[in-house]
Amino acid sequence: MIRIKKSSVAPAILKAAGVAAARQAREVRYDANPAACRAPGNRLLNVPATLYNHASVKQKLIAAQKEKCCYCEGKLLAVGYGEVEHYRPKNGFKQGTGLPLEKPGYYWLAYEWDNLLFTCKRCNGGHKRNFFPLANHPAGRAYSHHDTLAREQPLLLHPAHDDPAAHIGFRRAVAVAKTPRGKATIQLCGLNRKHKLERRRTHLAHIESHDSLADLNIGTMPAADLAREVAKCGSAQALVRRIVQAKTIRDQAAFNRAEYAGMVRANLPHLPLR
Repeated sequence: MIRIKKSSVAPAILKAAGVAAARQAREVRYDANPAACRAPGNRLLNVPATLYNHASVKQKLIAAQKEKCCYCEGKLLAVGYGEVEHYRPKNGFKQGTGLPLEKPGYYWLAYEWDNLLFTCKRCNGGHKRNFFPLANHPAGRAYSHHDTLAREQPLLLHPAHDDPAAHIGFRRAVAVAKTPRGKATIQLCGLNRKHKLERRRTHLAHIESHDSLADLNIGTMPAADLAREVAKCGSAQALVRRIVQAKTIRDQAAFNRAEYAGMVRANLPHLPLR
């Protein structure tokens, strides 16, 4: 998980009259009967996906996040479509595992650009879902559009506002918590789930193999070592090409667009950032 840079300018669809009307309708409905809107299981303020899930919203999020899930940093488009995720859940929230779904959700933020992120199905639907724990729940919770979000103390990191590296580190491929918020985010998003962990281990081994090769200097290598490396590649020219290629792959492994850049940066801090 790394910090992402989102434009402050929302897609045009989120500024359309229909979005403003949809938000206003839910605010009026809440004000008419707050108790009914907070009743367990009610669907009075549920938000359809037709507007926030618009193609233009997806495309802008995909571009900002370099085609990666904002939580696990897996590349999305090669294996699926990804999902528009609400950082603060729109239809209801859970403070923790085993606790009930509370109503309403953050209905007034359903179309807010700042509340929208792009995620993989595993992080969002399989793990985070409706969880949104606060360190100061329930006193600090914003339950309606009349409440201020400033008093909330979310445990889940927001990748566009927080610096994940200050909260989450890596022991090889394993995500480890530096802070309570880091611990909560690792758990909420399943960042150490089995298949994700295997994928990160494979990726790290791949980058480290290129790191070793990239540092070879054929001008200063002992003759025996040089002969061995040339034999592996077939010729001295082929070895030079492999070294150049390895350096390119290695040096781009920590770029913002690179898969699992957060893990790579933690393990290979000498690599350039961009």
